[in-house]
Amino acid sequence: MSCPVVGRCSERTAEQVPIENTTMNRALRSLVCEPPFRLLFKAALTNGIARRYAFEWAALFDAVRYPPYAVGLQTACKYASLAGETGFTAIEFGVAGGNGLLELSRYAATLSRGTGLKIEVVGFDAISGLPVSPDRRDAPWLWNPGDFPSDVVRLRRMLPPETELVVGRIQDTLPKWLQEESRLPIGFVSVDVDLYSGAAAICEGMANANVKCLLPFVSFYLDDALRFLTPRVTGELAAVSEFNGRYSDRQFDRDDWIAEDRPFAERLWLKRMYSLCNFDHPVMTDHKSRRVARLDLCAKNQQCKV
Repeated sequence: MSCPVVGRCSERTAEQVPIENTTMNRALRSLVCEPPFRLLFKAALTNGIARRYAFEWAALFDAVRYPPYAVGLQTACKYASLAGETGFTAIEFGVAGGNGLLELSRYAATLSRGTGLKIEVVGFDAISGLPVSPDRRDAPWLWNPGDFPSDVVRLRRMLPPETELVVGRIQDTLPKWLQEESRLPIGFVSVDVDLYSGAAAICEGMANANVKCLLPFVSFYLDDALRFLTPRVTGELAAVSEFNGRYSDRQFDRDDWIAEDRPFAERLWLKRMYSLCNFDHPVMTDHKSRRVARLDLCAKNQQCKV
């Protein structure tokens, strides 16, 4: 069943949602998604009060600073609820100045209050900027060594105390981090490392991670995919493609479904949303215990559920 508001984490079943409300919400959504109404709604939602108290609507209309982070977290909330988990970990690979990690922390806190799920936030960065790389898959014509350094002292002062910052090369830090116990399973990952080599290290970490470290589906945002001067055989898409060719039990797949019914469904960032499908997860190996789903024939003059 589609939720009336995209990203709402709810356990309500279709039988619990009145048909009238579902139909009304569908009509309302159709109206506000049309120009110029969608622009007016976005303008009305682009303020701090709306982002705090109407976060789901602000995220739906791209009225937040980082829509992929908001939608990725909302998607992870759905995945966690379906898996019966009480929370998950959200990761940003490639922190740089720290603006994205700060926003991710704010969105996580807002969604945690609204859903009751615990969301832990972690950032990974080498802090020294991009490394030297002669590998053409790292697009040396586009990036320079030292690009995007971090001021880790200033950033730590600004981050919420519960947000973790892991400093060092991903190849070194991620395997050790994944071995630590008592962590919530990974539910959302933003890959903003620019280089193929960094993305490949993340993919390798996901391949070698104990299945308990992951939700059955993990929402991913590939920030540098489909960008100017970045062919698909380079960067993050190259790493994902190689991963899919090597590991049959864990596969990346693009989340085209996210764009459905969104007011700005044409936005390119939506094509950078992926999910890591972990077919070896115990939740994925058996049928779910529930009542048999039905689509019975409707009686004459009776409104059917869609």
